[in-house]
Amino acid sequence: MKLLAITPPADLPVTGARIPGFAVRVALMITGALLTVVGYGVSGWLAVGIVLSVASAWLPRYLLGWALILFLAAGQLAREPALNWRLLVLLAGLHLLHVLAMLALELPWRAWVQPAVFQAPLQRFLVIQAPSQLLAILALLLLAPSHAGHRPLTVAGFAVVGTLALAAVGMLLFGPGSDDNRSP
Repeated sequence: MKLLAITPPADLPVTGARIPGFAVRVALMITGALLTVVGYGVSGWLAVGIVLSVASAWLPRYLLGWALILFLAAGQLAREPALNWRLLVLLAGLHLLHVLAMLALELPWRAWVQPAVFQAPLQRFLVIQAPSQLLAILALLLLAPSHAGHRPLTVAGFAVVGTLALAAVGMLLFGPGSDDNRSP
């Protein structure tokens, strides 16, 4: 495929800047390869991640982007639960891979799209990532063990907090003054 063969049709009116459809696939491939380096480092698994990255960009109809997401997430299972930059980058990167894989699935190779096409997916990405990153930080600060092995909030403590929260929700829903407790 030559770059000269990918030109916008002459019968389309000039509508401003356009991005070739294959740019989304290139971004998917680069993001997958970089996340593999972040997740696995320089090891034998790097080759698997790069092959999955290239295959997910080349053949999006086979949903290999989601196989890449599962591969990268599985790499995190071998690490100890701790708050570090790798986990936060991986959390955002896996979501970005999902967005890019969806766009690669919809955009043909020879498509020309305007940058406005990416506005809604990127806004949703940011709206979802802001609370997700905060919840990940909060959960790891409360549940992950420190270097001394001490956990700020144990499973038993978490169960007590959850039980109290459930009781509070029950009181709000079925407590005095609710319509369900009135006799006919």
